Amino acid sequence: MPTRYPEILLKKHNSGKSDWWEVVQPVRVRCSLNDYGRFMIPAGYVSDFASVPQLFFWLIPPHGRTANACVVHDYLYEHKPVKATRREVDLFWRELLKQCNVPAWQVWIMYGYVRAFGWVNWKN
Repeated sequence: MPTRYPEILLKKHNSGKSDWWEVVQPVRVRCSLNDYGRFMIPAGYVSDFASVPQLFFWLIPPHGRTANACVVHDYLYEHKPVKATRREVDLFWRELLKQCNVPAWQVWIMYGYVRAFGWVNWKN
């Protein structure tokens, strides 16, 4: 059964990993980080939401309110927008987290973590 977050319909991915989710329907995202002002996340795209070590789930849940923003962020890291830097993508993600009503202290912890360690995934 699919799980509905506010704007992205997701289902458990059949990879056997408990934290991987698959986009069920294409999602259009408004974004100034490319020439078109928007991009599409296709059905079938797979995300683990926020890549939070299980030890810290009590502090930063890997899904819930953060889910939409994290799926978008994962997609942007994998399909780098033509004219955006990693910093710009991270700032866009931070704004999405705020729009999803993630508490400000969690936004800053997540943003700080991604700024410190996100370069590893950005380079891959």
